Amino acid sequence: MKSLILSTVLILATSFAFAQNKDVLEETVTKTTTVKDNKGEEQSQQSVVVRKEQNINLSEADRNKINQERVASPVKITKHETIIDGNVQTVLDNNASFTCEGVECDFSPSNQGFIIGGNDNTLKAISYKSSSNDFIVETEKGNGIGYFDSNANFVIEYYDKDQNKIVKRVYTAQQQ
Repeated sequence: MKSLILSTVLILATSFAFAQNKDVLEETVTKTTTVKDNKGEEQSQQSVVVRKEQNINLSEADRNKINQERVASPVKITKHETIIDGNVQTVLDNNASFTCEGVECDFSPSNQGFIIGGNDNTLKAISYKSSSNDFIVETEKGNGIGYFDSNANFVIEYYDKDQNKIVKRVYTAQQQ
């Protein structure tokens, strides 16, 4: 009797472990760029992970049937982008946050680079990936170059006509 109860519990426990109530699809695309110049060869990797999650909902009309029809449900899509330049790894996704001059700024990936947004209009910028693995950055004060330093902070250097000098702005990566 004891073994019958234990075997029944074991069968029920394993059958519940295999029940899935979510449909998950995860796709990873990695693009490697190699730039050769007179200084040598430099590799850059850009990896994008797209994860689609959807709850499995079944039709109420087929409630007691073996083969039930699925009902459409909303799909949650998460995009996670990683850029590796040399030994520096930078993670950019829809939730990437940096701090500059005490103001929190959001980095949102775009097709050519990313968009820097925040509450302060003077810190907003648009960046474009250049062929030298740096970024060309358009700011309100002028255009310049941007790059990730060894601490994964984003640094923008541009010429400010009002101050008549080169200004260096650092967006500090926030720990998540």
